[in-house]
Amino acid sequence: MRQEGALWGPQPASESGREEALRLLDESSRLLLGILTAVAMQIRSLELERCRLLGGGAQGIEDLQLGASLLSVWALAGFSRQAGERDDQCDKTLGLTSLTIGLIRLMRLLYPESAAREEAAELTQPDF
Repeated sequence: MRQEGALWGPQPASESGREEALRLLDESSRLLLGILTAVAMQIRSLELERCRLLGGGAQGIEDLQLGASLLSVWALAGFSRQAGERDDQCDKTLGLTSLTIGLIRLMRLLYPESAAREEAAELTQPDF
């Protein structure tokens, strides 16, 4: 079955609607490129970590992970803002949830000793 219209909805009727849709697509492309770059940075940090574990002198792993996390949070914030402009509550909730997860990851990278203390506290607390 063939669907008429644009990817996310009906074809904009006015020129200003078309320009807004094109602006949104351009921005989405930039945000996706940011996420892809962050993934590539994370993959590189894994390769460096492997080298370090095998006895190599790999440096800058944490900086690479932090940069990737910052880039991810930037992109997720952009997508969350886009979702906020729509009337779909599900999109808004998913956007904010993704952004929250990205921020938690960033905080864990910025304050690793705090994250380690929290994990140790969770492991020592009895389950009821």
